[in-house]
Amino acid sequence: MGGAGPGADARLAPGRRVGAPPSLLAQPARSQGPHHTMAIPPSESSSSVLRLTFLAVMVITLFVALFARLWFLQVMAGDRYVELADSNRLRTVITEAPRGEILTSDGEALVRNRPALAISADRQALLDAAGAPVDEEAERVIERLAVLLELEVDEVLERLASQRRSPFRPVPIAVDVTPEVAFAVQERRELFPAVVSETLPVREYPHGTLAAHLIGYIGEISQQELLRPEFADYRAGDLVGRSGLEQSYEADLRGVTGQRRLVVNARGDVLDVQSDREPVQGADLVTSLDLDLQLATEQLLEDGILASREIRRDDGQLLPSTAGSAIVLDAQTGAILAMTSYPTYDPREFVGGVTQEYFDLLADPENERPLVNRAISGLYPPGSVFKTASGAAWVEAGVVTPRSTVECAPAFELGGNTFRNWNRGVNEGMMDLSDALTRSCDTYFYELAFDQWLREENADEPDEVLIRVAERFGFGVTTGIDLPGEASGRVPGRQWRFDYWVANRDNYCRQADLASPGSYASELYSDLCQFGAAWRGGDAVNSSIGQGDVLSTPLQVAASYQAIANDGVLLRPHLGARIVAPDGTVLREIEPEVVGELGVSDQTLQVMQEGLERVVMTDRGTGSSAFRGFPLDEIPVAGKTGTAELRPKVPYAWFAGYAPIDDPEIVVVVNVEQGGGGSQTAAPIVRNIMAHYFGIVLAEDAEFEAGEEILD
Repeated sequence: MGGAGPGADARLAPGRRVGAPPSLLAQPARSQGPHHTMAIPPSESSSSVLRLTFLAVMVITLFVALFARLWFLQVMAGDRYVELADSNRLRTVITEAPRGEILTSDGEALVRNRPALAISADRQALLDAAGAPVDEEAERVIERLAVLLELEVDEVLERLASQRRSPFRPVPIAVDVTPEVAFAVQERRELFPAVVSETLPVREYPHGTLAAHLIGYIGEISQQELLRPEFADYRAGDLVGRSGLEQSYEADLRGVTGQRRLVVNARGDVLDVQSDREPVQGADLVTSLDLDLQLATEQLLEDGILASREIRRDDGQLLPSTAGSAIVLDAQTGAILAMTSYPTYDPREFVGGVTQEYFDLLADPENERPLVNRAISGLYPPGSVFKTASGAAWVEAGVVTPRSTVECAPAFELGGNTFRNWNRGVNEGMMDLSDALTRSCDTYFYELAFDQWLREENADEPDEVLIRVAERFGFGVTTGIDLPGEASGRVPGRQWRFDYWVANRDNYCRQADLASPGSYASELYSDLCQFGAAWRGGDAVNSSIGQGDVLSTPLQVAASYQAIANDGVLLRPHLGARIVAPDGTVLREIEPEVVGELGVSDQTLQVMQEGLERVVMTDRGTGSSAFRGFPLDEIPVAGKTGTAELRPKVPYAWFAGYAPIDDPEIVVVVNVEQGGGGSQTAAPIVRNIMAHYFGIVLAEDAEFEAGEEILD
């Protein structure tokens, strides 16, 4: 019989390929006699060959791909995977360097360092560098961390996302945690992988808010700053000075970070320290600040502002006295002995990162912008304290001599406008420059300013003498103090007026079109639209008494009066005194620097000094009432009152003075926003600061006795 029997099929079964049809495995049987041959249909044979070919190609392709991948991993990417393996075994940890301290002139710390326990997280293990979604494991860790630190999960995520740190540099999530919290993280590593407790140096302020605007605060460097050349050796996560002396002396105060190479296991436990480079503390900054005087100046300014809010003006309304500043300068060196701005802020809130809630509080206009150092950044019309500069300008221009006289009339008429003297309705007679300063006669300066304006209008090339002389007095330019954020102020003139008109012309013309025909607004804006580029006589008249568009900072006023007290030598105000290494070595002394001279004649300077002396020392002076109870026979004082109008607000109060007259030691300037007359609120504060400096105990009822309401 032909064909394969059951026994043949049983023997071949173990050798079959999976999926191969039995017909391909059958063999033709030998015939034992007459037989019939079984033929395989052509279509079935062709299909089987194709299937075998396809399977062979698939197997070959898989083997080629496998060997190619193995070759790539071993040959092409071998170094990369060795590096990754090492990184799982070796970990580089950055150790923060303490910043240098900031000290008073007698070595008392205004800001220093203290160790603080912090809970930090390795961002690389929790968040993707590009901000990818948190994976499930990281999410669980963050949730546990939030519970431990009593924070919302969103707060933890926000702190992780807000600080762009270098790899292996943990991100502080909470600073100043309790030892119990730190212990919980250390002991339960399985619950808090990639989270560490560490000790960080943080800023400490022994005197709280004292000198906050001067010290400043620190914060983490931004990505934009890292691109700047001056931060070439900084890395993500470094702390930098954000304001004040912390910013100005960043290069000195900054330390050098340390670095540790640790051997760790898969859980992150430290097995060994491969290398350790200790951090190096930054240098200390010794300032010119007198601790006792700074404390007193801050308190006296605040007390004076609060007390002035009880004063009623002639219209029966209480003075708002919303804010202010005070400066005490060394008259001979320009060193800042005390400087304060009210209201202030608490730098301790910035340790470990300021909360959004506190920052919003500081940014709220209703809180009078406490982050602003008004002494150097506040811009105000200087009012009558500017009259020393304008008086010197008119003498230099030749429209008057120091001793020639001008009538102090009740008012000055110009083009249908009346510019009144502060002492309304009174003709005070003929005055020279000295008298005009003593009585703060506005019309004296109006008359001379208009005369000079006429000269300039008729000249081919106007010599704007007021701008030139005022700059020598320190107005319209920065003083160069070693603090960031100083404003330059403004002494306007023809070019400024033209530039301002170009920038605002479209708005003027639009307002003119919108105003009702024939209305005051229509006339005003139509005039500004067409002729707003003109520097007019009224502009010159207003500028002469520190009004109109003149703006200055309290520090500019202080620097100007320091030059008057110092016989015409203008010095650069400064806070830094010396830089000292951690071992006590003096690295750099910061010497007084002469930046210019007033450039006036000896006679002009003498006449100005005489006029300022009589402001306080004689009954005719506008500041005499404020110094009642002060021993002027022992400590004679010179100064100038000022009242700057900034409608619709209540006038701003100024007083600038120096003492003793014969050998000046200090210059004191006080500005009170919406504080009324300078003699009314600012001068009494100056009196009290001077009394403290000279060790004078005032009678209790004279501690804050307002002067007369003279709106000069």
